[in-house]
Amino acid sequence: MRVVRVFAVVGAVVLLLASGAAAFAALQSCAVRLNLLSHLSGCTTEADLAIEAELAELALIRASLRSEIANRERRLAGRQCQAALPSTTAPLTQDELAAGDLEALYGCWSLGSSYQTRDVDTGQVISYPIWRMCFDTQGRGKQLMQGDDGSTCEGPVNARIEAAQRLVLGEGGNLDCSDGGYIHRRDIACVAGGGGVTCATLQPETEGTADVPFARWQ
Repeated sequence: MRVVRVFAVVGAVVLLLASGAAAFAALQSCAVRLNLLSHLSGCTTEADLAIEAELAELALIRASLRSEIANRERRLAGRQCQAALPSTTAPLTQDELAAGDLEALYGCWSLGSSYQTRDVDTGQVISYPIWRMCFDTQGRGKQLMQGDDGSTCEGPVNARIEAAQRLVLGEGGNLDCSDGGYIHRRDIACVAGGGGVTCATLQPETEGTADVPFARWQ
């Protein structure tokens, strides 16, 4: 029995020494193969560590760029682009009338300073030194007339361009005034020529007519 124990102890010592020798040989193998066969061994080299560090740095850069792109996209999404509005100073031309371009009316226009009305009850004549029309890009507008008696007359007006290249301004009804009266509805047709635009007005109810210039409001 004692001999068996001696052999067992000896065997354990031999096994331990063999394991240690194998581990040392593996370490030695890594050291020997470090430069030539590192790709065949399980050992991490300095080159591997450098590559891993570079990849980690690139990953951080990519994350930063993605964050910047997301921030810029949010800022762009919050912006609303608006189309440039037409000029409010350019005159109305024959070419624009021929093209049916209502956007050319955008802004305010003056219809001269010589328009007059006569009160059908009293015969009083009122001159309107101010007659202004303002339109949006769709030809929808408002007009204002200011009389020399201090009264003002206001109401809607809508523009359209007919095939004959005429600008037609429709009032849709009588124009109410601040003194309780009104100006009878007028049919207004304008044509370009002679370096400007002239509008002919007709009151169907009274058969009153007048010609007025149509130019940009100054």
